[in-house]
Amino acid sequence: MPRALTDSVVRNLKPLRGATDWREVSDGGCRGLRLRISPHGEKVWAVRVMVHGRRARQQLGAYPSVSLAEARERADKYRAAAREGLMPETSDEREEAENMTFAQAHGKYRAALAGSLRPNTITNKKSLFERHIEPVIGHRWIGSIKRPDIVEVVDLARRKGLSTGANRVFSEIMACLRWCEDRGMIEGVPTFKNFKSKEEPRNRTLHRGELRAVWLATADMGQRSADFVRLLMLSGQRRDDVRLMRWDEVSLDDGYWYISAERYKTRRDHVVPLSKPMIRILLRLKAQRASAKVVSPYVIRGNDPSKPFNGAQRAMDRLQQESGVTGFTLHDFRRTLRSGLAQLHVDDRTAEMTIGHAVPKIARTYDVYERINERRQALDAWASYIGFCVGPINRRRVADRVPSRTNVMRLAAAG
Repeated sequence: MPRALTDSVVRNLKPLRGATDWREVSDGGCRGLRLRISPHGEKVWAVRVMVHGRRARQQLGAYPSVSLAEARERADKYRAAAREGLMPETSDEREEAENMTFAQAHGKYRAALAGSLRPNTITNKKSLFERHIEPVIGHRWIGSIKRPDIVEVVDLARRKGLSTGANRVFSEIMACLRWCEDRGMIEGVPTFKNFKSKEEPRNRTLHRGELRAVWLATADMGQRSADFVRLLMLSGQRRDDVRLMRWDEVSLDDGYWYISAERYKTRRDHVVPLSKPMIRILLRLKAQRASAKVVSPYVIRGNDPSKPFNGAQRAMDRLQQESGVTGFTLHDFRRTLRSGLAQLHVDDRTAEMTIGHAVPKIARTYDVYERINERRQALDAWASYIGFCVGPINRRRVADRVPSRTNVMRLAAAG
């Protein structure tokens, strides 16, 4: 049996002469504790434990920053955890969780999911947490969060008028808590039965008069907000697809917007043919970008040029105020376009591919035609329809109205 190490022995231990590998010295005074010595003389503490028949080794820190007494104390902690069936990394997470707030836990939860979820999804989780959850229970220790605390957060979201949104808040809290429970950071998660509000499928679309009112209202908004709304209306793409549009995705010469599978919901590359009004908007933005002091990678940049536009909710609020049209969301532009394509006699397959819906696997297997030309014709027809809705005031060039703070509608050349 190895002898118990002492402070003087540890201090004087050296690598073996001519060694090319680490030397390991066991401590007879603490089961499983070892001092590892590199060929260059560095010393690191480690402990070996057995968990469910599996050997595991955990580093405890470098000597002399971690003394012999501290190393023994840490080794005892890991051996005690091993007796409970916990691997060293799980034991570390449990110890860290003893002082972890819900905000800190949610940050770790997002980081752990970053490799398996789209960046947009992680961003949305962060935004949802910061807006609705963190102000109420973000400062609380994760082990202290009980059923009434969760109810308080969700009820507050409902009082804000968020029905579906309150369900998302509830799901986010529970997903994070279950993730913590799976890692031994907390014991047990509050249970609920039929707590979510019943969600009715939305069927809101904007009729011709509403499309006109909304489009005209963009003239009284800030330029970035107006361009964001217009591109949503003309393309029928998802809010974050437009918000995060990058210049390296756009080919104005070819007339296409290429969205990579990495950031697209269906996990497949998606191509959006650019209608003439969309191209005119993009040409103007490109000209503005060329004269900017700081060049942004984003088509619609934020206040910080290195970040994308982040005023979707403010744009929505202003849009409803200026247009007088209520009861719709930004996503309803997408449904409006899809319904409009049906009215314009665009076939279902082309219409679904235009807005980027996933094609059923069996259809994708036997029909690989991408319908690019048909999708371009569909979006051109939709742009013409919006021009018709807006009326003579803007029939010539749908995308050329520059936002103005006055009530006067101006026609301007692209760029």
